[in-house]
Amino acid sequence: MTNFSHISVLQKTAGITLSKPVQIALYMLLSSLVIWTVLFSTYPAAHNTAHSARHHTLGVGCH
Repeated sequence: MTNFSHISVLQKTAGITLSKPVQIALYMLLSSLVIWTVLFSTYPAAHNTAHSARHHTLGVGCH
């Protein structure tokens, strides 16, 4: 593998990982994970903070 082809592979990889669709997908995945973690947490501080929103907006019982 020559140095030129190695640089080309790195440029293609950077182009794929930094493309807008990948950024949007990663952002949505991370946001969903954070929301899921906060709303369905059993940690008292997070649970008490999200308690009203969880019951009134999602209609999900938590206890």
